[in-house]
Amino acid sequence: MADTLELETVEYVVTDAVASIALNRPEKYNAFNMQVHQDLTKALKHAERDRSVRAVLLTGRGRGFCAGQDLTEFSMSRADPDFRVDEHVRRTFNRIIHTIRGLELPVIAAINGVAAGAGWSLALAADIRIASDGASFTQAFSKIGLIPDTGSTWFLPELIGTSRTLQLMFTGDAIDAKTALEWGLVNEIVAADVLDEHAHAYAARLAAMPTRALGLTKRAVYRATTVGLDDALEYEAQLQQHAAATSDHVEGVTAFLEKRAAEFTGR
Repeated sequence: MADTLELETVEYVVTDAVASIALNRPEKYNAFNMQVHQDLTKALKHAERDRSVRAVLLTGRGRGFCAGQDLTEFSMSRADPDFRVDEHVRRTFNRIIHTIRGLELPVIAAINGVAAGAGWSLALAADIRIASDGASFTQAFSKIGLIPDTGSTWFLPELIGTSRTLQLMFTGDAIDAKTALEWGLVNEIVAADVLDEHAHAYAARLAAMPTRALGLTKRAVYRATTVGLDDALEYEAQLQQHAAATSDHVEGVTAFLEKRAAEFTGR
């Protein structure tokens, strides 16, 4: 498959087995309009189908990671008497979150600037979050009389508990990258001018690992948050059977016994 994909509002390129997907509406801080929804969905599905891709890197161009919903387009849509907000959320934002979480590949978000509303949820859906020192985060929904969506009501309590979650959601106040790191909302902070290089190197490191096993690990960990211990133990056993049947498992054991570095293929 091609190493690039031509899209209107999203950049897509594969290097070092990493599919770099960048929202590209910098004049709108990469806010979601319907074209972004369509392009991002296409990019994610393309990465999912491309067997040469072994990790995904999400970021934004310009000063923003993603400012959430484009309210100009949203207001125009609301003028249609047949428009329903719930249907819009289900077929756009929810579909993207399900796709990211369902990817059996590591997904890294490189948060280069403001992540607001659904844009913050997009970052939260990633497995690993690396923020620039100039990044900021806000729920924002309460400021326009809406409730948080795109998974925020599930992601945030899992990471920081209900009290801090409600604090952020009620007030709509922004937090900076330092606070996000202290609260466990991002994995690390790096200087803005090295974010792209650092995040890509991190993604490439994961892409060189046994990514089939990483994908199964991701599936097990996210499922474990919704079940009891007995179910989690049983599911681990089932997935371990799949992992043990991979070529990468054979290579890992062989390399260990031969005292050499393993060469994984993601198979």
